[in-house]
Amino acid sequence: MIKDYLIAVDLDGTLVTGFDRYDRKSIRYLRKLAKANLIVIATGRPYRSTKPAYEMLELDTPIINYNGALVHNPHDYLFPKTMITIDKQIIADLIRDKADAIINIFCEVEDDIYLWKKDDQIQPYLHADGGTLSIGNPEDILHSDPNGAIVYATAEKQEEITAYIAERYQNVNTRFWPLPDGLVLGEIYNAKTSKGAALKKIAHYYGVPDKRIIAFGDGHNDIDMLQAAAVPVAMANGHPELLQAARYITKSVENHGVYHFLKKCLRDL
Repeated sequence: MIKDYLIAVDLDGTLVTGFDRYDRKSIRYLRKLAKANLIVIATGRPYRSTKPAYEMLELDTPIINYNGALVHNPHDYLFPKTMITIDKQIIADLIRDKADAIINIFCEVEDDIYLWKKDDQIQPYLHADGGTLSIGNPEDILHSDPNGAIVYATAEKQEEITAYIAERYQNVNTRFWPLPDGLVLGEIYNAKTSKGAALKKIAHYYGVPDKRIIAFGDGHNDIDMLQAAAVPVAMANGHPELLQAARYITKSVENHGVYHFLKKCLRDL
């Protein structure tokens, strides 16, 4: 299957705000473009909470989940699935050694969710609908290596958690997102996890040349994906480091940035 362009689109901050407010104008246009182009969702979300956007776009293409730790195509069993994990012992160690530094932590094995402590504040980040939730010490309930882990903590503990992971584990990284009220959400992930590498794999599978890859993102976790694209596009609401890595900057998600860039510029690329 040869398509004109491979267009990779992040979700949160690019096509979605507030977990479930979709930029329907951009989605309608992407759905139209999907007839002649390969549209791929590339997100940190699990598959279960990517599925609504995937279905709105009427796609049959691969999906990049967990920032590249899981790549699969629910419509093509021949597409080679990618499954990148971290050692489950890391989570048990973090709870044992740094329980005073973290408010909560959860991890996932595809759509199975493992949460340390029941906590209403962290609930929106679980994307629990469609998943199986288990609550308890991961050392007791987690029996497989997860795609990564999410830490909920105060901002003042961010450096302590980062240093702990860096000092103890090779090829395991951390990154954090600020939340209101002095809190942060941190991701612990395998260093091989990469939206950019996942995007290159999909392009190779479908025979799309590098020069015909377009990528849209807004977050620090989108930098390597934009670096893998010939046409890297950052949202105006994007992370400062992402804005530096992008060749193009489009309007914010609230102002339908994906739609406006593609509508105006695709014919000129």
